[in-house]
Amino acid sequence: MRKVAGIDALLERVVANLPGLKQVWVCGDLARGVESETIDALLVGEELDSTYIGGLSSKVEKLTGKKVHAQILEHMPSDRAAACLLVWEKSGEQ
Repeated sequence: MRKVAGIDALLERVVANLPGLKQVWVCGDLARGVESETIDALLVGEELDSTYIGGLSSKVEKLTGKKVHAQILEHMPSDRAAACLLVWEKSGEQ
C-alpha cells in the first residue's frame, strides 16, 4: 500500500478535532469498487461538529475533484453496514 506523506499527522489532527468520532465508513459505488464522481461517507459518533465536517468535505472535494456527501450518525445500522466499507475505527471501540 502506498503511503501518503503526512497522512498520519493529518489524520491525528482531524481525530483530535472530532473526539466523539468512532468510525468512518465509505458507501455507494466506491465501497463496491466502482469509480464514482461522489464520495458517500458515514461518520459515526457522538456530538460531532457538523460545521467542521462540512469544511473537511469541501477540502476533500477540492483535492479529489469528487463531490462529498457526508452523513453523521450516532450508531451504524447493521443493514447499512453490509453495503458499506469501514475505513477507520477508533482504537478499542466497537
